[in-house]
Amino acid sequence: MTAPLRRPVVYRPESALFWLYVAAVIIGVFGLLLEYGGAVHETMTAELILSPVWLAFIVFLVWLMYKFDPYRSVRHYPQVLVAGLALGGTVALLMALNGNTALAGVWARYIDPDTLTGWAPALTAPIIEEAAKGLCAAVVLLLCGAVFNRVSQALLVGMFVGFGFDVMEDLTYATNDALTSLDSDLLGAGQNLVVRILTAVPAHWAYTALVAVGILILLPTFADRAQLSLPRRIAVAVPLLAAGPVMHFVWDAPLVGVLGKFAVNFVIFGVGIVVLLRYERRRLVERLATERTSQPLAGFEPAVLDSLPSGRARRKLRRTAGRQGGRAARRAVADQQQAALDALQSTGTPGAAAELKPTT
Repeated sequence: MTAPLRRPVVYRPESALFWLYVAAVIIGVFGLLLEYGGAVHETMTAELILSPVWLAFIVFLVWLMYKFDPYRSVRHYPQVLVAGLALGGTVALLMALNGNTALAGVWARYIDPDTLTGWAPALTAPIIEEAAKGLCAAVVLLLCGAVFNRVSQALLVGMFVGFGFDVMEDLTYATNDALTSLDSDLLGAGQNLVVRILTAVPAHWAYTALVAVGILILLPTFADRAQLSLPRRIAVAVPLLAAGPVMHFVWDAPLVGVLGKFAVNFVIFGVGIVVLLRYERRRLVERLATERTSQPLAGFEPAVLDSLPSGRARRKLRRTAGRQGGRAARRAVADQQQAALDALQSTGTPGAAAELKPTT
């Protein structure tokens, strides 16, 4: 029997959005090379020495972002996340570099220089950078809207767009500090990299995650669009669209100390994540209630299906299996849970929209 062909998700040459995506990445790459290519080449030795740190930083953030997908909604199409990462790390950063400078020039007409010196990042980056990343997330969500059309998927798309932006922005800052360091390129870049790592949670990936969900809710590709009236979708989307810029403003504004900035942003991000993942959990519970006796779920043990809605229940079932049958039994249950979640996600249908409440 011939295996069914997988539906093209990113590579869609028949779509104008695909060619817009390709053009944006190419423009972003060449623009960044023109802007920073010479500087990166000049400091390449320091960056190569620091590359294990860069790699560990990247692996950690990827691991962390996947933790926000407990129901495995994006695992079938990792190429979509790569597409978001590429767009965020190229054209979004290029737009931000030019847009921040332009907006700072506008503010300079109305704000005295001393005040603007302290407030320029807070008055430019939350507007320009979040708009640039949000636009990139919208392109990816529209291009891949046939399969990436749910809240949990938009959350991860936004994270990877912001992650690409984050890593490339960190590289530009490290390069600048390497060039201006009075000691050595390595010391300058290394100090900057340490600071960026320590302040990476939450950062751009978190800001854009919430914004991307707000964008999806307003798009025609949103899977639960039919279950939510336009006023309700707007009421849900607006706080999410505002959350990213607000978090970014709090971080850049010279108002409170670093601990205060962390506290405020953790609260905003945490509340958003709890609400969104609770919505995804309700959706999964609905599907389990209606589809557990039909394929592809009928082949799984009831205890495995019952454990899926919460991480605590999944861990409890694995521990019970481990006590009764050892490590092999524990691993077998974990494999069944993973397979059941993948089966649910690969045949997903809209649901639970009526339970989505506006965030406050």
